[in-house]
Amino acid sequence: MTSASLPRSEPLIPRRLLSDQAIFALMVWAGFSLFIFALTFAVSLVRDIEVSGWNLAGQPARWFGFAIGIYVGYSLFPLYVTHGGTRKGFSAQALSFALAYGGLLGLLFTLTFPIEAGYYALMGWPQALHGTELYAQALDLPVVLVQWVLIMVLWVLGGIFMGATWYRGPIEGTLAIIFGIVLVGLSGMAIGTGDGPFEWAYRQVLGSDRPGPFEAIVLHLAAIAVLGLFTWAAFRNAPIHNKSE
Repeated sequence: MTSASLPRSEPLIPRRLLSDQAIFALMVWAGFSLFIFALTFAVSLVRDIEVSGWNLAGQPARWFGFAIGIYVGYSLFPLYVTHGGTRKGFSAQALSFALAYGGLLGLLFTLTFPIEAGYYALMGWPQALHGTELYAQALDLPVVLVQWVLIMVLWVLGGIFMGATWYRGPIEGTLAIIFGIVLVGLSGMAIGTGDGPFEWAYRQVLGSDRPGPFEAIVLHLAAIAVLGLFTWAAFRNAPIHNKSE
């Protein structure tokens, strides 16, 4: 879809939403990174620091993107439509928001590793990785950026999809949870951060622990594309509920 196919009053990119949420993300990122650094120092008082604390922070970071996505899909959708927008226009803006906002979150997460590296060097701590990632070390920034942009886009879009389906109804929302669990499992299997049924099945079929980096990237791109189509379908013809419903 191009911007020419949308009404003039419905731009493809929601600039106001992006700017507001970008400012919010910057504030949360600053506070969260300082918290992780302070927590690492507190832990160092009782035990040696052996791994990157920021790399471990990837779990709560992706849930932040997921929560923002739910807000967009569940709360902003009815407001947009009741104020004269179309479902088609909102779908396009929601998808472009997921790509841009997920990219921003991935960039912020990546840029924190060099800051942590300076902090760790000052304190004499090794910046090793706790588990398997696409990148072999925390300062392999191009690969770090690719991994975390893909993860963040997937989780932001997943939140929008979850919000949209739960807005439609509990049955759709429950099915979306099951679908989301499958996507999370595939993502963890591709990167190597999990050890669940997907990893077991992959080992049984192909005899290796996980796909290579290229296959992992392709899998994430495919998951984002499929999730985008499902999100578009969730908004299409979605009824607008009254506040009393």
